[in-house]
Amino acid sequence: MKESDSLEKSLVKAVFATMENMAFEEPEILPGPLEIKGETISFSLQVVSPYLLLTRVEIPKKLAAKLTKTIYRDDEKEITDDLLADSVGEFLNTIIGTMMGDLTLGERIFEMGLPQKITGKQKTPPGDTRRVFFRIEGFPFCLEIFGEAFVGS
Repeated sequence: MKESDSLEKSLVKAVFATMENMAFEEPEILPGPLEIKGETISFSLQVVSPYLLLTRVEIPKKLAAKLTKTIYRDDEKEITDDLLADSVGEFLNTIIGTMMGDLTLGERIFEMGLPQKITGKQKTPPGDTRRVFFRIEGFPFCLEIFGEAFVGS
């Protein structure tokens, strides 16, 4: 199996585990590419070891609000834009941490940066990319991975 195939498989597994464990939702994989319509929230997260990767999530704001409400389970807590952003950043951090734990079999140290909110138009870095589309309750969202693991794949 190519390294990039293993990486994509681990990403999908991590998305399923994270959404099921944090938000009690089971995503489904969608064929892509798809346009994610409406207002979205996007974050990026860099992995610096043992791979050099840039990861990105784009999720509709309405889905982010639904997932955030599930996590906090407090009807009186106001779901602010800051809370939505924190939740999406934490989802990405958990997904990529889970993916890297799977890839390294828990035997190698991996290093990641902090989730960074993306504002404005998203630029796609040069080089190979993997984009995987998912859906939860009718809302599609996307995770992307850019980086050296895809060179020559």
